[in-house]
Amino acid sequence: MNVDDHIFLWNQASVRLHDVRHIVMRAGEQLRSYQLPASAFLFSVRGSGLIRLDGNVHAIKNCYMAHAGKGTYVDIEEIKDELEYYLILYKAHLPLPCRQELLHLLEQTQPFHIQYGLTPMHQANVFVAISRMQQAWNQSGKLDKLRAKALLYQLVCELMAQMQSQGIGVTVPNLVVQAVRYIEEHYAESFTLYDLSTLLNCSSRSLQRTFKAQLAVGPIDYLIQVRIQKAQELLRQTNLGLKEVAESVGYTDSYYFSRIFKKYTGFSPSMYKENPLTSEIRRQSPLLLSRYSIAGQKLWKYNDHIENENHLRPRDGGAVPMYKSTKAMLALNLMLSLTLLLGACSGGSANTSNSGNAATGASNQVATQSNTTQSSANQEGKKSETRTIKHMKGELTLDFKPVRIAVLDTQYADQMIALGELPAGSVITTGDGSRFPEYLMDKLKDVHVLGTKDEPNSEAVVAMEPDLIICTEFQDKIYDNLNKIAPTIMFDRNEDWRETLITFGKILEKEPQAEQIVKDYQEKTNKLKAELATKLKGESVALIRPRDNAIRLHTVEHRTAAILYSDLGLTPPKPAMDKSDTATMISLEVLPEVNADHLFVVTDKANQALTDEYKNSSIWKGLKAAKENKVYEVNTTVWIAYYGPIAINNIVDEIAEELL
Repeated sequence: MNVDDHIFLWNQASVRLHDVRHIVMRAGEQLRSYQLPASAFLFSVRGSGLIRLDGNVHAIKNCYMAHAGKGTYVDIEEIKDELEYYLILYKAHLPLPCRQELLHLLEQTQPFHIQYGLTPMHQANVFVAISRMQQAWNQSGKLDKLRAKALLYQLVCELMAQMQSQGIGVTVPNLVVQAVRYIEEHYAESFTLYDLSTLLNCSSRSLQRTFKAQLAVGPIDYLIQVRIQKAQELLRQTNLGLKEVAESVGYTDSYYFSRIFKKYTGFSPSMYKENPLTSEIRRQSPLLLSRYSIAGQKLWKYNDHIENENHLRPRDGGAVPMYKSTKAMLALNLMLSLTLLLGACSGGSANTSNSGNAATGASNQVATQSNTTQSSANQEGKKSETRTIKHMKGELTLDFKPVRIAVLDTQYADQMIALGELPAGSVITTGDGSRFPEYLMDKLKDVHVLGTKDEPNSEAVVAMEPDLIICTEFQDKIYDNLNKIAPTIMFDRNEDWRETLITFGKILEKEPQAEQIVKDYQEKTNKLKAELATKLKGESVALIRPRDNAIRLHTVEHRTAAILYSDLGLTPPKPAMDKSDTATMISLEVLPEVNADHLFVVTDKANQALTDEYKNSSIWKGLKAAKENKVYEVNTTVWIAYYGPIAINNIVDEIAEELL
């Protein structure tokens, strides 16, 4: 660890003292699964024991100091005699705006989140600072709170000096360990990916990517797996009713729980519980997931006695496959399936028609094998022509018009509406915090919400029973599982919207309408292009998006910027002509070098505060575009997220309104 970097960042940080607690634990007592609400120092005054920070073991002795970040799980055990310690909770961040180099250094070193422990050499100095801090904190005066904060800085100075001389090693907190443990201890509660990421002091996107990288499954999909497994255990081992089981694993609606359980296991809860073979199958396969499971190939379990690198291990010490391929397992599953089928048949013909649904998989080549898709084609009142749809994963042959389409990227709802169709379900964008953008709200008010692009809601996708799913490379890791639910097409998310629209026309049997939309757009932009050339006479136009404490300058390669530069022939500033990427990150200090005559600024609720902060700075006010009142704020959702013909035409209209 480079202590000099930590000292530098502590100097730059804004620090708030959150709480100072003095705690005494008796011999034999334990602290289990306490999750830190903020970054913390723990200093033991006397006694001994073991402290685990996300499973990393520290032996506590007299005057031992440990540090950990927000979201860390703390366990204290093996206490002998009494253990007396102080817990100092604080929050620290870099005030905005700040240089990009500082943000990179903060990300690399994480001084307020790393885990470490040491025995201070000058223990008296540390003890005096902490005891005085606690006394001042317990006073009610504002000056006392300020004095406590000053003593926190004194403590940090003392620790940094001792760490320089001792060469202390640190552990970077593992977000996945923390997330997995939280899920497995709170699976019966209601929480979202955003709630979980906020608890762990990281972004939703970062948590999603890190989780998938380590476990090949997203946090919410992992939560579903845990809930289904817990439900199976309750059904097998107890006499609880369906409503009680549902509520015990986090579902308030028992009917919805039954549907999800059947989709994931292939059997209804009552059939699973009542069949005598269930217990034997549970013995052979701890987690029986059906073809509908949107999950990775392993279900991992946190073990707080494991001290390996990641603190994650499958339950049996090796891989836990979703399916066991032994002959005994196959035989048991076949016997159970036959038993359930015979039981359904004996109940009358009304139940027979559904008996094969759980056993029949969707096919990429013959999509009409599904009863749902056949009925959808019949509802159209005509037989469809067979057509082949080429996509990123191969080809899909259709001889029906899909009716219940699930789109896992926001732009495809726009594409379908432009052709006079509606998706049955769509993901949403989280940029402006609304369900769907205002310009589509009246059309999509009855459409099922399927989560977000980064985190599709597996339960919602299964529950809506689609006859076709359309996704992008963002869902590449779960493509095979999606394809088990319904035939699935994968598009290149950055493909030109016109090409995607023509493909949608083919899927929906509306190719002439799609071609007409493209033709109308071409005529519209050609006319506007000529008018803008006459008006602007070569003045440059830039498209920027304040984000992540910096500014994203979109280049000519970006799909929305292409409307400005390719479709309308506007002049990009020199830095935006870089074709190596779709955008380049610059600091506020560098923005004057862009030197654009006109500035389109993409904003939403997530970045409005940062945008306003930049606009109030002297640097921004000195921009040529700002001085001449040629800065135009535009909505992120329309300009970035909904890359379809309706949004594109709206963008063109906005450009014309501002520049003409």
